[in-house]
Amino acid sequence: MDEIPQEFTLTGAVSYWNVDRDNLLTLRSLFAFLQEAAIKHADKCGAGAHAKEARGESWVLHRMAVRVHRYPRYEEALKVSTWSSGIRAFKGFRDFRVHCGDDLVVSASSVWLYLSLATKTVCRVPREIAAGFPTRPAEVFCRELEKMRLEAPGEGSPARDISVRYSDYDANDHVNNTAYFDYLQTALASSGLPARPGLLRAEFLREIPLAVDQVTLALERRGDAVAFSLGHPGGLFARGLAEGA
Repeated sequence: MDEIPQEFTLTGAVSYWNVDRDNLLTLRSLFAFLQEAAIKHADKCGAGAHAKEARGESWVLHRMAVRVHRYPRYEEALKVSTWSSGIRAFKGFRDFRVHCGDDLVVSASSVWLYLSLATKTVCRVPREIAAGFPTRPAEVFCRELEKMRLEAPGEGSPARDISVRYSDYDANDHVNNTAYFDYLQTALASSGLPARPGLLRAEFLREIPLAVDQVTLALERRGDAVAFSLGHPGGLFARGLAEGA
């Protein structure tokens, strides 16, 4: 068996479908690059997309903090580096760095939950998977991520209804997390707010299942930041804070 790399590197380029009207990388595409790198690395450790059918278990994103130093442009080459910063009980911790040439353009930390697909509940990461993941606990962008407190916008905050599309769903039969950031960027732009945050913190509370065909994105200005929540009449799916531009 090949040795599992401590760090995984995904290389690519910003395609035309990855950019917005200003030829800059969209939030959805940015998070898609990060997600793809995480899945590819987890596959090499026996705990990625290919292991889902065999075990009936999967990772789901729980929290994320992302600093965008600058948004890459159309046709820029990207290098996404990712590594596990630790596994504890039912949680996995992962960091990312994105470079365009010598420029560091994105730094990110994330917390993932290990989930039983049959019961839709968290479960302990199998011992052999935890033991097989090489970790780098010293290199973490946001050390307070697990403890951060995020408050949803208050009652009566401006909100926008957004239709959920067929393409938003993934193989886990729920809306992929990358779509959440598409909804956020759409709501920010339509509200006249900066659509390219410099710092994003997000907490994913529960999945958006197949039965949901519309979600509501609420926004509340808090100084230079914007608190946001994604939900519907049954409750919240996610909440977070977008800062800077």
